[in-house]
Amino acid sequence: MKSNSPKNPRLTCGICILWVALGLALSGCASTPSSPPAEWTETAAATENRLRVGDELIIRIATGGRTQQNLTPQEQVPVVVDENGEVSLPLIGRVQAAGLTPGELAERIEAHYVPRYYVRCSVSVQVQARFFYVGGEVRAPGRYPWSEDMTLLKAINTAASFTDYANRRRVEIIRGKEKRPVDVEAIRRNPALDVPIRPGDSIWVPRSVF
Repeated sequence: MKSNSPKNPRLTCGICILWVALGLALSGCASTPSSPPAEWTETAAATENRLRVGDELIIRIATGGRTQQNLTPQEQVPVVVDENGEVSLPLIGRVQAAGLTPGELAERIEAHYVPRYYVRCSVSVQVQARFFYVGGEVRAPGRYPWSEDMTLLKAINTAASFTDYANRRRVEIIRGKEKRPVDVEAIRRNPALDVPIRPGDSIWVPRSVF
């Protein structure tokens, strides 16, 4: 009876090595966090006066007592820039805010109110305290005040550092609708890779499987 075993053992060995190499390559791709996009690593000075998702605002709308809709002569409306970068206001509904300065947003709101609802209107936009959020495997999860020099390493330290069970190589930064994994151990070895944190950012530290 003839054997069905391969006649060329070198060919068989080569195929096995190829499969092993392919498996290692795929494993490496799956475990290596992607680098944050370039706009995530901008310095705070580049965008410090622009409104961002998560900003808490006080919008003051003064009409001098003259309205066309029997509206209150002066409104003070607390709003939050939502994940779509918008704020919601009485009568005019949703207005794009993210990416604008407070002055630009005020002008945009005035244009929505006058002349449809108000004969005249003066709007001012005040930015309240800004915050970021840290959750998961840190010792003190919660909401913390944001500052212009806040980075991922500083944020983790603000939350009293990692627990013993933290997966430090796949820390997630959630910004609006985007989520990016970051290797914090790599940042510790090379602080130049540290990522600036923006107001409204959420940092999630997953639990390690080991």
